[in-house]
Amino acid sequence: MKPPIEMNDINNFAYITSRKLQNERDEKSGAVFMWRRKGEEEFNYKLKCPYCSEEQESSVVFKKRPYRVKSGNCGRSIMVE
Repeated sequence: MKPPIEMNDINNFAYITSRKLQNERDEKSGAVFMWRRKGEEEFNYKLKCPYCSEEQESSVVFKKRPYRVKSGNCGRSIMVE
């Protein structure tokens, strides 16, 4: 998945990850790109849901790991390991 923002200097980011996501049949049919800038609490992410294939962009504040994002279309909770 291509980053939705320009990331010229990765030193400005506290967290960056790009992962393939598996559905209930263990097929890698989704993806997530997640980032958080230094000094911010909020994580931003771009998600292609592995269950419904809907794409969305959003932000969230996580309280603990493992991080979980929720599909806005099918409502499934997706763990980002």
